[in-house]
Amino acid sequence: MKFCAKIDDGQYMREFQNIVLTLSKLTKECVIIIKKDKVHFIANEESGAAAPLVWVEIDAKLYFTNYIMEGHSDDNGSTIMLAVSPIHFSRALSSFKLNARNCKFKLIHLQFPCLRTETEVLSQSSGEPRQIVHDVPVTLIPRNEWDYYDLPQIPRAKLIVKVHSNNLLRGLIDKLKNISPTLKFAANSLGDLNLVAKNEMATITTCFKNLEVRTLDDESQQEDIKVECSVDCKKTSLFFTALQVPTSELSCGIDDDRLIHMEINVRGGVSVHSILPSVCV
Repeated sequence: MKFCAKIDDGQYMREFQNIVLTLSKLTKECVIIIKKDKVHFIANEESGAAAPLVWVEIDAKLYFTNYIMEGHSDDNGSTIMLAVSPIHFSRALSSFKLNARNCKFKLIHLQFPCLRTETEVLSQSSGEPRQIVHDVPVTLIPRNEWDYYDLPQIPRAKLIVKVHSNNLLRGLIDKLKNISPTLKFAANSLGDLNLVAKNEMATITTCFKNLEVRTLDDESQQEDIKVECSVDCKKTSLFFTALQVPTSELSCGIDDDRLIHMEINVRGGVSVHSILPSVCV
């Protein structure tokens, strides 16, 4: 089993660090699935926990200039599966803020498996390059346990709306969580999205108009489609609060009374996903 990779671009390094930092705010342990062409992170706490299901997809050719992996073969090609603490991993990547030039990742074995990060930074005093090395403990997930960590599939939502005010949505939901335990997303094919929170004293509705809409079937675009789904408000707020990636656009897929699928496109080939299951109101 072998894995090594390198990031040379400073902006990609900061984005990668922010992705890991986002995961560290959601879970104590995440799974990294390394394939020939993609790297996935999956964060999901134990059933019933407050954190939502979140996963990240990264095109390996986009971030990494040097990317070598040799893992176990399965039906989908060669794969390496690791479990790691995103908190420890994010601390290892904190040196990216110190005028970092590049970073190398390598799977090594000391007394236990580790993911080594070697960051080259320029000294502020002398301007000379120096290496900062961190060894992050990981757990190699054996082949016979891979079925427990299947990559989530993007659900086929009946209606998808794109919200451009991501920061506004984050602040709004953070305030609504103190008003109602549930939050209803209601949208239609005309580009309207309503967020509804209610308690015994009041009902608060926030309206977004003229949003870009995509339907499940192209043939149904002429129809007036309406969908709605109520989700846990604190789970939703936790997802938005944890986001550290720079983005201004969010795709929200709503499947009637079943789930809501959130997708943040960091850039082409890099995306953050979350599934919020419906709750009974």
